[in-house]
Amino acid sequence: SVHKAPVMQALTLAIFDLDHTLLDADCSAHWAAHMQDLGWADREQFAHQHAALMADYGERGLDMHAYLDLTLAPLVGRSEAEVAREVEQLINTQLLARVYPEALELIASHRAAGHTLMLVSASEEFLVRPMGLALGFEHIHGVPCEVRAGRYSGRTQGLLTYAEGKVHCLENWLMRQHVEVQQSYFYSDSHNDLPLLEWVSEPRPTNPNARLTAEAERRGWACRWLNAAA
Repeated sequence: SVHKAPVMQALTLAIFDLDHTLLDADCSAHWAAHMQDLGWADREQFAHQHAALMADYGERGLDMHAYLDLTLAPLVGRSEAEVAREVEQLINTQLLARVYPEALELIASHRAAGHTLMLVSASEEFLVRPMGLALGFEHIHGVPCEVRAGRYSGRTQGLLTYAEGKVHCLENWLMRQHVEVQQSYFYSDSHNDLPLLEWVSEPRPTNPNARLTAEAERRGWACRWLNAAA
């Protein structure tokens, strides 16, 4: 008998960014404010440094290493369980209410079409994963943060899911899954996501910032704006 090579599963991927794309907010900025409220970070010093970094994010792209050094420092020595409790509280009291209603419809339409849903964000994985699970995503990727003996070390671990790092993350995932992509969508608000927007077959600039709006016009990509949560 002739042995045929196994047929790779062909799938349609619907990939979403989180902050300002599905969410009328930046979950990392909300988490930073929450840490200050808890007294985990010095309010004045942290707020000043965080504001400077986020201003850079809009203009030149974020210095991810400086940003993560700042945002992970208050977690050093804190247990996964303690952080997870505070993240859950933040999600339930603030973040879920900031999800665009139209974003939920968009996710549902891709799910109904049988598409594979993926959330890829440059925010920390301990924020992105529970948000993604709450929104019904199966495949969720954020910046991985190192945990040693159940406690955060203040360092990252592995690939940073930022800019071209999102493409590397996706390609690594595809290799592990042994699948081929038939069609792919990516919804994002930021010019920092141009590498993945270029990678997919169906780029979908969503609530695009000024630089992405200009780039989309140049490339003939249709933009969409979601209405703010009520």
